[in-house]
Amino acid sequence: MLISSAAALLSLSLATPAAAQNCWNGAAVKAAKVRDLQTLLMVGALQCRSTQYDVLGHYNRFVRTHRTTISAHNDVLKTHFVRAGKARDYDRFTTAMANGHSAGAANPEFCKETAALAEQVASLGRAEVEAIADRMFVSPKGVGRTCS
Repeated sequence: MLISSAAALLSLSLATPAAAQNCWNGAAVKAAKVRDLQTLLMVGALQCRSTQYDVLGHYNRFVRTHRTTISAHNDVLKTHFVRAGKARDYDRFTTAMANGHSAGAANPEFCKETAALAEQVASLGRAEVEAIADRMFVSPKGVGRTCS
């Protein structure tokens, strides 16, 4: 009886980490929000090239200024997908974000608003960029169940 109870406890302890790996922890959610912001700006830079709004210049400045932040958050996202055993889903996740923002580019105000946002975040510090991403993207596309 003691052996079967110990075996049951061991199997539960081995199953729990696997189940927990499929949820989104706070760092992964934060990383998804920053990635969503970066993706929105990237889509704006591409979609608004032939408009009067300089999204590309501000986006490039944002990327240069926040390269370390963007890279660190992308590493957190990649680690999340690897731990969940779904490393290939990272590309699907980022593509879905880009596609969602591309659909929003049909809005006549998209380029104007995106240029203003890109200009704003290009001159901010890391904490401010993360705070803006947190407010803008409450539930980033593709983020599932969060861990408690």
